Amino acid sequence: MREIPIQAGRKAERGQALLEFAMIVPMLFLMLVGVAYFAMGFNLQQVLNGAVYEGARVWARNPAGGSSLECSLPKCNSGSQSWDPNAENNFWVYIAPVVRNYVSSHGFDGDKVKFYLDDVGMARNRVNALSRDPEVITITILYPYNLPIGNFAEKYLEVKVSATCTLKKG
Repeated sequence: MREIPIQAGRKAERGQALLEFAMIVPMLFLMLVGVAYFAMGFNLQQVLNGAVYEGARVWARNPAGGSSLECSLPKCNSGSQSWDPNAENNFWVYIAPVVRNYVSSHGFDGDKVKFYLDDVGMARNRVNALSRDPEVITITILYPYNLPIGNFAEKYLEVKVSATCTLKKG
């Protein structure tokens, strides 16, 4: 009986590990990119939650039964701006900048923040309607988040991440 050298069998399998590694690397890379984007989205959600809470807290400090045309000091008398009782809606002068500043100070673009709806006119109407509630205030913000999925799913290139906070006035 003739013996087959062990070396001959291993020589035929020498490139197998390299080929398997080359086949799995793209999958591992895609998973790594997916985890990174998921983490950035989760971070954005946490920042939006903090921003909407901060804005709701400022708005909730209004006098009980107050509207978006009223605000309590010192939040509404910041720097050179003073509270204007004749303003159309002081929500946009004092509360919206608090939310946008929070988002900006945590690494995102605060100018992209939308309140309630994408349409500014309808959002203003919504703020006016919500400010009439004597007990509860609710703030909802939307922020666009771009996904890295290419052109094959154009409908999902940008999603709106939202956060809502409801607090009792007073």
